[in-house]
Amino acid sequence: CLKKLFTKILVPVNFNRNTALVMQKAVQIANEFRCDVHLLHVQTPLAIMPFLYEGYFSTTIYESHARTAAGKLQQLREIYGKRLDDGLLMTISQELGDWQTMMKKTIIAEHTDLVLIPKHPKRFFGALIQKININKLIQQTQCPVLTVTRRFNIHHLQNIVVPVGDSLPIRKLTMATYLARQSNGNVHLMGSSGNNKKEEKRSSWCVTRAYQLLRDYTQVNIHCSITADHNGMDGMLAVAKNVKADLIVVNSGKETQPAGWLNRLLGKYVYKESNIPILTVAGTTNQS
Repeated sequence: CLKKLFTKILVPVNFNRNTALVMQKAVQIANEFRCDVHLLHVQTPLAIMPFLYEGYFSTTIYESHARTAAGKLQQLREIYGKRLDDGLLMTISQELGDWQTMMKKTIIAEHTDLVLIPKHPKRFFGALIQKININKLIQQTQCPVLTVTRRFNIHHLQNIVVPVGDSLPIRKLTMATYLARQSNGNVHLMGSSGNNKKEEKRSSWCVTRAYQLLRDYTQVNIHCSITADHNGMDGMLAVAKNVKADLIVVNSGKETQPAGWLNRLLGKYVYKESNIPILTVAGTTNQS
């Protein structure tokens, strides 16, 4: 029997068009895994009329924004708290600062073991996914982050893709099998042919070993594939699309970024580029 992986979900809310989406998904996941939910809103000082930041009116403006936000948080708790199964709690908090710092602080203080971030297919100003460096957050807290889209359904995870690199991804395999078991889904292990024979051999060994582990210790259906694409992220997304993946499980660090310095400069990450939901977990070794 797999131990319970999730006990408290953190949901950052920005009161924009993604809020209803992330709240619905949070309730669905909380009820499925019997988790409590904590809602966090962060008031960013510079976002509120920066020219008044040091000025006379700033305190009044902050207080007025804080009151409005507190009312909206209460409203969300009233609406969605009722949809949680008996015995599950929804708590709220509001912080003043920047999202990255306050989320890190809240994850640690609330003993969070899963963060939900909404991912809208169209980019828009104010989206949380643009404000938070998910990689950095995971490296600092070891807490997995799930980007949810409208099509994400915890009861319908039929195909979960797990890229297997040059080491055995124990945490990813644990998460993927835990989720696949809930919905009787398939786990697709995806190896890479690598740039040379040595890399290919190593990747092949890791995929085989991962397959044996899952076969021996779990009841899930397992599929294996080797992709010839050297640009890891594009190859991974192509395989995922091909198997109609409902979820991709990746390690934080290099696995989340396409190759090349330009992509790093542009801040391209798989969780921003992919229309398929991404669960990013901390690697067992340092992946950055």
